This record gives sequence, structure tokens and C-alpha cells, in this order.
Amino acid sequence: MAAIVGRILATIVLIVLAFVSRYAPIGLLLLVVAFVGWALAFFGDELSPFIGVHSTPGTAQYVGSVVRGIGWFFLLATFAFAVARAANLL
Repeated sequence: MAAIVGRILATIVLIVLAFVSRYAPIGLLLLVVAFVGWALAFFGDELSPFIGVHSTPGTAQYVGSVVRGIGWFFLLATFAFAVARAANLL
């Protein structure tokens, strides 16, 4: 249930970021970082081999949370930068 809520929230943040980027262009690199963050936050442990996180039977329960945390970091960092640009703070 928490994964579904996280997926919905990640999609909402990405959509809001798309609207905020209309008022303050964030650049192609930050847009790519936002999409990578969304993908990591949305899919989690399915994408862990692509970023080099491998799980063992003892660590399998933690890998999804770590990968989703990395995705949320990228997504929210890009969102904070876009909001700061829209507010003329940067």
C-alpha cells in the first residue's frame, strides 16, 4: 500500500514540476535528473541493478527503500531548484 501511495506522490510531484518549469526553465540536465528520480521512486527495486545496487537474500527487504529514497532525493532536489528559480531566489 505504501508503494502505491509513493508512486502516486512521485507522479504528482513530477506533474507539478512540469507546471513550475513553465515559469522558470530548469534546463535539460535537471529535467533528465527529475525523470531519473521519478523512475527510481516509481519502480524502486526493479531498477536497482541499473544503478549498481545488488541485493542478497538478507538485504532484499531494504533495497527497494534505498533505491526509492535515492529517487525521491533526485526528484525533490530538482523540484526545490525549480521552485527557487520560479521565486527568483536563484
